[in-house]
Amino acid sequence: MPVPDSQVSWILSNRGKILRYAFILQFLVAAALLTAAHFTGHTDLRLLLHGARANGKIVAFQQRQWHTHRNPSSTGMYGRNVYLPVVEFEVQGAIVRFEEKKLVTQGEGVGWPVTVLYDPANPSVARIDRPFWNWMPWAPLLAIGILLALAALKGLLTFLTQPQPANPFPDR
Repeated sequence: MPVPDSQVSWILSNRGKILRYAFILQFLVAAALLTAAHFTGHTDLRLLLHGARANGKIVAFQQRQWHTHRNPSSTGMYGRNVYLPVVEFEVQGAIVRFEEKKLVTQGEGVGWPVTVLYDPANPSVARIDRPFWNWMPWAPLLAIGILLALAALKGLLTFLTQPQPANPFPDR
């Protein structure tokens, strides 16, 4: 649906007034990104900051169904099979076993040694230590969310310190 020229001209002539309130949208998007970063990465961040490392090995692979949305042109399956590694490592004489939540790169197999990042207070909370993949997908969401929150805060401070027009939208 094309936008009428009158709306385009109104937007262009009132650009300053519209941008004056853009910080509200920035705050909303920043809140959504920061919430997503928290739910996807709070355990990983805790392990990165306070965790310990140990040597472990992949002892098995567990088949899981990776669910995707059904595509009408697909074969009718709702997902595909993935194989998540089961890792075993030793902490203070006790053997701890966990299922990794992220897929492994191709080529890793049963018996392969891995470095494990675990919580010393609760060793069952553990991950395979992968320097780059430890930060995915939550760290980019966190970084973009923080930048948007700072931009929104600057916009809010500008909004509060500049004198407001008597009627911000006189054309209405």
